[in-house]
Amino acid sequence: MSINCQKVIRILFPGLFMMLTVWPVFMIHAEAGDATPAGHAGPVVKPVAEAFWDWKVLAGRSQGVDWEDDWEDDWEDDWEDFDKPDRTEPDVRYNRVEGAYIGVRLLRDYWIQHNPERPFVYGSAGYAFQAKELEHRLAFEKGFGKINRIAIGAMHHRLIEPMESWTMPVDENSLAAFFLREDFYDYYLSEGTCGYVTFGSGESTRIMASYYIEEIDSVAKNTNWSLFGKNKNFRENPAMSAGEGRGIRGYIEYDTRNSKTETTRGWFVRLDAERSGDEWGGDFDYNRIVLDTRLYQPLGMGTGIDFRIRIGTTQGTVPWHKRFYLGGVGTLRGFPFKAFPDGPMKPGGNRMMLGQIEYRLGSQNSLDDLGLGIFEFFNLILFTDIGWVDDSSGNGSMFKGFDAYHISKLKHDIGIALGSRSGHIRFEVARRTDTGQKPYAFYFRINRTF
Repeated sequence: MSINCQKVIRILFPGLFMMLTVWPVFMIHAEAGDATPAGHAGPVVKPVAEAFWDWKVLAGRSQGVDWEDDWEDDWEDDWEDFDKPDRTEPDVRYNRVEGAYIGVRLLRDYWIQHNPERPFVYGSAGYAFQAKELEHRLAFEKGFGKINRIAIGAMHHRLIEPMESWTMPVDENSLAAFFLREDFYDYYLSEGTCGYVTFGSGESTRIMASYYIEEIDSVAKNTNWSLFGKNKNFRENPAMSAGEGRGIRGYIEYDTRNSKTETTRGWFVRLDAERSGDEWGGDFDYNRIVLDTRLYQPLGMGTGIDFRIRIGTTQGTVPWHKRFYLGGVGTLRGFPFKAFPDGPMKPGGNRMMLGQIEYRLGSQNSLDDLGLGIFEFFNLILFTDIGWVDDSSGNGSMFKGFDAYHISKLKHDIGIALGSRSGHIRFEVARRTDTGQKPYAFYFRINRTF
């Protein structure tokens, strides 16, 4: 896409998005004309403001801003939420690059749940005040089938995106930045277009493949404000090499969890793969694979044990935001933020392994028996993290290079947490095992680690 075309899209997009957002609201209610009450000349149309702003959805949402997130989030939501009529939701966040961002999201999930074979538009639009950036994502999709649904679609976006939204949900990071002057993401600017095909079988299996053209560039820190934490400063955002990426990416996902938010049993397995450059062109040339496997195993009497193994590998001319880091919240909790391989201000590694275990002691058979008063309303959680990340030299197979792994290079921590019954609200204390010098790290979380 030429620069002139991009400028035209940036100018026309806000009005186009608003039109496409409001138009389906009127169309759907207009189709309900048979239910016109006596004394009315036409169909009853729900006020746009009411349809547009249903604030009930604001609580509990933890979706990221990555353009793939509508696939990563449950397109078949928990069945208890299936009949929610929300088409839109507010999109509000805060961080050291965008500052305050305020926008609206037109939800993909709604249309899949209610009109899976009907063409629809979804996406988001908003303004980042400190970055002075009008961000948007506009997509069109047409589905075929209901239980075994195949869909084709296309998307254009211009977004300031986080590199590592898998470690912490966006809403939690926003609260940390706004109140405590702690931002656990690094960011880059992305603008591009993609076409995609998706397949979903029942509630458990999903597949996606896409071809993309994407321009990426660095973004700077634009604010140092927070409500508290006056003696702290936000980190600078690392500078990254700009360039154009062209290639294919996709994933296969298998999900049998009993709940997407309060999981106590089931499997979650996801394999992401990407090929960029070479025959596709562009400034980057690399392969990348990430495998995330989780098992939630109940043990009876309110107890359970959760496992997670995450393995990543990439090889070639890899852009900064596609490399791997470990350390800090959501990864190796006993260590500083992005401590490995060389800290957050240097490029990450191209080989990574992470293992995590959490043992949940249900409140009804543990803390209750101890007579600890208010603590009886909480769960006790024991956890451990173990991981390794490295940079394998050379441009050989990306399945090689794991031979650099050695048990002596593993980083390890253990910890304990006091959490709510759902496990979302928790206070964690982690201790790294490789040193006795300042070995403890403390976290207050409003989401589970995995």
